[in-house]
Amino acid sequence: MEEQQEPKPERERGWCRECGHAEPSHESAAPGELICPACGGEMKSLDNLTKSERSALAFQEWMDAVHKANKWGPSPGGAASDLRCDRSMIDKLAERGILEKSVYDRDGHHVVLISDRSIKRAKENKKKRGKWTDSGDE
Repeated sequence: MEEQQEPKPERERGWCRECGHAEPSHESAAPGELICPACGGEMKSLDNLTKSERSALAFQEWMDAVHKANKWGPSPGGAASDLRCDRSMIDKLAERGILEKSVYDRDGHHVVLISDRSIKRAKENKKKRGKWTDSGDE
């Protein structure tokens, strides 16, 4: 009969001043000790972050979520350049769901990204059909 091991307790997340990331403490760290798994430096408790550090962490977590959802890409201006259209067309295409738009608006910071995959799809449609969509709409 197999001996069951008790699950390891979850490690507390901390903020690494050197790496700028919030990660669970290194697996070899003692309970309650916050050691960065990447650089080995001491991490700061998430409860003790400054306003600036909390803001940076929130932005970083948003960027990670956008990347994991495969919605990473250029700004709307970059998308307009890539699609060779007016900037206003990017807004129209995003409103209609043709382009995937991700928005970060927090702590006085505003960032908008248009996914690379939706830009690629719009380019392919324009090349094949002469319009941005694959439907009868322009």
